Amino acid sequence: MSKSQRGLLNLAVFLVIVAVVIIFVGLYAYSWVQVIPLIIALYGCWFIVFAGVGTRYQTKYTRSAFSTSGWGVLLAAIGFGSDLSIIGRISWIYTIAVVILVLGILGLIAALRTPRKKA
Repeated sequence: MSKSQRGLLNLAVFLVIVAVVIIFVGLYAYSWVQVIPLIIALYGCWFIVFAGVGTRYQTKYTRSAFSTSGWGVLLAAIGFGSDLSIIGRISWIYTIAVVILVLGILGLIAALRTPRKKA
């Protein structure tokens, strides 16, 4: 998969996510304030899926699957945490704590991960 195809795929998924979130706002009485956090959270979930899909098409200068899925987890945590704090389920301090926790866990995984041997 070439770089332009990946970009087109990501753009298409982003547009689908925006459309789905706007439909959610209309159907399920979501607030317009929740639109951006939901888009960020769902796009983070797409990054996690894309990390698994993109491993077959690795080239020399592309991000690793670990890096892409790490960004996906971080975006999903920020988006869902912001959404929960907007609707009043949790405080903003818990959102910040969850993001720091996710960053710490990703750092631990990156530090303990064994590097692949070059063949």
